[in-house]
Amino acid sequence: MESDKLKQELFYMARLTSKYDFSKMEVVEGILRLENERSILDSVFGCRFKTRIFDIAAGVETDEKCVLCGNHADNKVICNHCMETILGSGYAKDKLPDAKTKSRINFRFPHIALSKIEFKHLAVKTVLKGLLLICLILILIIQIWILSVWHSLPTYNAKEQPEISSYEPEAVNSVEEATSALAKDFPAEEGYTIQFAREDTQYVGRFLLENGTCCEEAEEQLTDEKRYDYFFTEEVYVFYISLNEEYTAKVGMAEMNRSGSVIILGEFNDGRRTDCFYKYR
Repeated sequence: MESDKLKQELFYMARLTSKYDFSKMEVVEGILRLENERSILDSVFGCRFKTRIFDIAAGVETDEKCVLCGNHADNKVICNHCMETILGSGYAKDKLPDAKTKSRINFRFPHIALSKIEFKHLAVKTVLKGLLLICLILILIIQIWILSVWHSLPTYNAKEQPEISSYEPEAVNSVEEATSALAKDFPAEEGYTIQFAREDTQYVGRFLLENGTCCEEAEEQLTDEKRYDYFFTEEVYVFYISLNEEYTAKVGMAEMNRSGSVIILGEFNDGRRTDCFYKYR
């Protein structure tokens, strides 16, 4: 039995040496993995063989002697004489038909097992790369969409410039007259809605500014003495004005004094102001 076991080991080592390149670590790892499962190479020669092929794969310098007889081996594992003797023996010839079938399992299995592992790793890497590529594409699409929205916002909410009415101011003595005068600049047929709010006496000094002058800039430069006359001098009519469009809406406050002069404060629906206070007429 021991003799048959040794013959089997020698035959197995010779077949492996004749078929595989031991300089490739993946080949050696596959053989050793299979050996750990089946424990075929457990003799002194088998242990030498396993150590030798691992050293070759790892790049470790060896004495290049045959692991069986000690003579020089061109392949650094088993010399040509031992290879010819083993593979030409009656045992090998008797086993050769079976060896053809078994070789698909015993000898090629390391490659097959390794290929499956490599295939799984490759498949996982491919899937991860695909998911990463999809994520990057989605991020790029979102960035492009945000950029397009950002560029379109000025179109929807364009900055309003101060305007000066083409109508001459006319004195008004009632809310109805003030509403009619204001409707000249904000006609209902263009979508404007005018609603009377109250009569007030604040900020009336703005009517003394030149047309188009920013009220806030003028107010910042007022002294305490001038500020009283600027803010409290006469009664004015206060109205709310709104305009709803397809993508945006504008709301504003209009003030008209009894001489018919008008000043406006406006805002977009998102709360952004169209401009400073400015004089219409």
